[in-house]
Amino acid sequence: MGIHRLVCARAVSRRMSNDVLVLLCFVDESFKADFYGFGGLLADGMETKALTAKLNDIMSRAWQDFGIPHGTELHAHPMFHGKDAWADVPTRVRINIFEQVIDAVTESSVTMLLRAVRPKKLEERQISKGYPDRHPPEQVCFLHILQRVHAVAEQQETQALIIADERDDRERHRERFSMYQAYGTPGLYMQSSLDTIVDTVHFAPSHHSRMLQAVDLVTFTWTRWNTVTERDPRQHAVMARLISKIYGCGKLYKPGEWP
Repeated sequence: MGIHRLVCARAVSRRMSNDVLVLLCFVDESFKADFYGFGGLLADGMETKALTAKLNDIMSRAWQDFGIPHGTELHAHPMFHGKDAWADVPTRVRINIFEQVIDAVTESSVTMLLRAVRPKKLEERQISKGYPDRHPPEQVCFLHILQRVHAVAEQQETQALIIADERDDRERHRERFSMYQAYGTPGLYMQSSLDTIVDTVHFAPSHHSRMLQAVDLVTFTWTRWNTVTERDPRQHAVMARLISKIYGCGKLYKPGEWP
């Protein structure tokens, strides 16, 4: 009886562990004229709740200290440029909150994904190689994110669910994902059927998800660092500090751009 109970206890423990390890990947985009970037934050359910709580705490303090409504969306572009809901918030306050979010992400138990596609180089490659199917940069870049989500989930012997910010072409991304699972991803590099990714690709409004807001800030920072030369030395110092935190936290998985 004692051995039986021990075996059952271990089985329950493994099931509970596996339940915790199911990964959620929150995905958002940020782009310039010739740089199409996607970012992802991979976290299990417990870490998702913990990081969400940290971000809510940041906004609670912002409400108490500066009168910024608690439900205000952490949206990178208006935060950085002082637009929309952030128009009346002083620059130093906006930057401080922005950096607090980056700190919360880099200090959490997450895996960060950052990938970009250069549209002009992609078009040149598709023409020179005579690709029969020519896919737009956002589709290629989103595929790179999916491949890395699959790779991380496979390494951790678990599954993953994709939750992306709402977009107009979401049906096309769902259709392509179904094709990848049925026939495998195109090309030889990181080729797979993405079988660790469950169900379909889900899309959600970012204003209801602190995790989507967090990945928006991370992706915006990375894209701006790769595309903009800051003229204001103070602004450059802020961006350099933010990107050093992202690169230095040791939680990035195979970042880069293609071709």
